Amino acid sequence: MTANPNSELAAPPELDAVIGRGWLVEVRRYTLWILAIAVFHTIASSGSRSYCPGGVTGAGDYLDANGEITAQVPNCLAMTLQPSPLAYLALALGFVSILTVLIRRGTILADARRQFTRSAILFTIVIVLWTGASLYSLFTFPIELYDGGLARPDGFIFGDVEVDISPMQVQLPNPS
Repeated sequence: MTANPNSELAAPPELDAVIGRGWLVEVRRYTLWILAIAVFHTIASSGSRSYCPGGVTGAGDYLDANGEITAQVPNCLAMTLQPSPLAYLALALGFVSILTVLIRRGTILADARRQFTRSAILFTIVIVLWTGASLYSLFTFPIELYDGGLARPDGFIFGDVEVDISPMQVQLPNPS
């Protein structure tokens, strides 16, 4: 940045410090808001579901999903949803891009405040929708029909899902 050759038109140093402080306050406010959105997404887009078809009779025999006695231990399915790293990448890229745009434009503080607010509202809406879509995909997935054929079931594009298939764990009562 070059100095103004006309000293009468130059802003006093006190005003420059106030403008710089205003920018720092806005960047801090925007940064904290983006971090709050990321924390919300981390907490809200975590969940799990499980399904265990069959069970155990009073005599200790295993039952399959149809209620018939079987020698094979029924398998249980557990699905755990975790936040997608793509959401954090989108927040980081958006954060850097809005700062880059404002720095290149050299906008005044009032315009920057307006852009930060619009961007924060946009990111909030996107992350809330993203979180809702990932939870919707978890809770509407037909877990009782899943056969374990895919490591990652179809339909989970907004969150990472881990599938665990394990034998049913049953503790039979002590016959004493």
